[in-house]
Amino acid sequence: MKQYNLKITDKVPADWSGIERADVDSYVWGGAERAYKTFGQVIYAATGDSDEGLYIRLFCEEKNPVSAETQLDGMVCMDSCMEFFFNMHDKGSDENRYLNIECNSLAVTHVGFGEGRHGRVFLDSLGVDRFPVKLSKGFGGWELIHFVPIASLKKIFGISKFDESTVMTGNFYKCDENANAPFGSWAPVVAPKPDFHRPECFGKIVISK
Repeated sequence: MKQYNLKITDKVPADWSGIERADVDSYVWGGAERAYKTFGQVIYAATGDSDEGLYIRLFCEEKNPVSAETQLDGMVCMDSCMEFFFNMHDKGSDENRYLNIECNSLAVTHVGFGEGRHGRVFLDSLGVDRFPVKLSKGFGGWELIHFVPIASLKKIFGISKFDESTVMTGNFYKCDENANAPFGSWAPVVAPKPDFHRPECFGKIVISK
């Protein structure tokens, strides 16, 4: 099983250069030679204020990403799209639902929650505000930084706190279904055809200070 080491820090990251990268380099359905280099990074900022929460950075060396979807929770997967799916729960809990955060190069997000591909619900159904996302372009690719506040994590996953005892799994993805681009992931996905909704294939995320 793939493993990513997520660090708990005492401040919001201004510089991601020292943060571990999760390279999207698994192309089990082919097309690696046509793929743009993509990676993800995640940290938790334990600031004790409104900035506390999970910060997710996604970067792709795609200089001219094409996106058309402008509807929130629309089909952003049909555009040039970077994604992070993850589950978390308190130690001893059997919570197995996961959150999928998908975003195109217009910073339009699609966020769902559930046990699998079907029956997923959006944030408004959970009474959770949308997560802020910052989009940057023009420096050799495009970048997304998502912020999921601790209050949202607690409400969505039912966790009591976020620390080294929190159990977490997840996966990073890159796709563009309209362009017939390759489907890439960090942790390999075992499936006969492209399918990112495979929580059984998530990698382990180890949390430490």
